[in-house]
Amino acid sequence: MVNVRIIVGVSAAYDWTRNTYSISEAYIKSIEIAGGTPIIIPPTYNMSIEEILDRIDAVILSGGPDIDPYLYGEIPIPKMGQINPLRDKFEIELARKTVEKGKPLLAICRGIQVLNVAFNGTLYQDINTQIPNSIRHAWHTTTGTEVPPNYPTHTVKLKRDSKIYRIFNKEVLRVNSFHHQAVKDVAKGFEATAWADDGVIEAIEYIGDKFVIGVQWHPEWMWDSEMIKIFKALIEAAKTK
Repeated sequence: MVNVRIIVGVSAAYDWTRNTYSISEAYIKSIEIAGGTPIIIPPTYNMSIEEILDRIDAVILSGGPDIDPYLYGEIPIPKMGQINPLRDKFEIELARKTVEKGKPLLAICRGIQVLNVAFNGTLYQDINTQIPNSIRHAWHTTTGTEVPPNYPTHTVKLKRDSKIYRIFNKEVLRVNSFHHQAVKDVAKGFEATAWADDGVIEAIEYIGDKFVIGVQWHPEWMWDSEMIKIFKALIEAAKTK
């Protein structure tokens, strides 16, 4: 019997200043180690997302810049960061249609925010500005990260009996952290399933049987730890479709 590998499409970054697309090697490595075949999906204005989804088995929404707050009904505050209108439009549609078609979806960092906004949730535009007594979540600057990207800087508590709890089979995880925005109002049809010590939402998931999970940390950078389990779970979910 031929062992057919699961094809996982991962969204790419787009730099309009240089007209280039890019994706971190960590996503590719995590997918391959978990047993899948990675395919890079570049955001465009004209590509048919339905045709893309017909050719892949699962989707990963990758990390990146902030999301335009007008997409969730707010005006930008001073601590808003860079936005990318092309990625916003493309990835929101990709998220909606992936869930609609029942394809497994893992949304990482910016990805969890895209997923939440795609289904009419809202975001904190800047944690330090909008959440009193928050812990440090942004371990990065414009020149790079201030800790190794695979290093866990805080803990998250998982909701028992959630999908993500069943993946790791434990209540507390240590995670890395490179974000200054976060989920605020959880989208209808989803629930929060992990939180940092300051109450910031660190994971959401679709209510029901669909494998649709968003995490605020970067498990791809921790591929040589227990974090590889979430990529393996994504691929196993795709095998049952």
